[in-house]
Amino acid sequence: MKTKYLLIKQLIDKVAEYEQVLPNSDDMSLEGFSNFISRPNDSSFLQMRNLSGALEPDVQKRGNKQETTIAILVTFIYRYAKLYAKKVLQDSSISTLDDFSYLILLLTHESLSKTELIQKNVHEKTTGMEIIKRLIKQNLVYQFDDEVDKRSQRVAITEDGKVAIFSILHKLEDVSTIMTGNLTELEKNSLNAILKKLDHFHFDIFMNERNKPLPEIIKTKIHS
Repeated sequence: MKTKYLLIKQLIDKVAEYEQVLPNSDDMSLEGFSNFISRPNDSSFLQMRNLSGALEPDVQKRGNKQETTIAILVTFIYRYAKLYAKKVLQDSSISTLDDFSYLILLLTHESLSKTELIQKNVHEKTTGMEIIKRLIKQNLVYQFDDEVDKRSQRVAITEDGKVAIFSILHKLEDVSTIMTGNLTELEKNSLNAILKKLDHFHFDIFMNERNKPLPEIIKTKIHS
């Protein structure tokens, strides 16, 4: 029992320390406190922007704040990636991150069916076909009939496509570098593992259950 009360006292003391380093006590949050505990010598948690307004307490009563914040932040991170990639791709024949994603996948395969390529990029068929059509028109990809399935067509990267990829590959490394920002190596490893876990979870839904209503997917995939 004594050990439990000692732990509570230590926790209260840590909360007091956390409050002292904040410019404004109203900025206190569980997420910030968790970062403060895990990295006491790292003040980067002080630099987090507050997305919420004065009505946040009312909103929290109506939903799960943590999951909502994660969903919003993932969207923002994607937008940052598009911003940085645009700087790299502005002088390239590869015009978008989607184009790059399709080409880099084809670079690692002798060929793929159009359906395989679209699914690997987690696109709907209509969107994927438009991207493939654009790449073929630019002579970055070529198509040919599948020898096994005559109803299907396969695609492969052209020599021009390889040249285009290799000409910007080192520049896109800069995008990768800035996207991981001020994360430590340990944080990068953790984030990598978490994102792979989420991708595996969602790709299964995309391939097998994406036409079902969302409440049904949540019931079978999360609450089962």
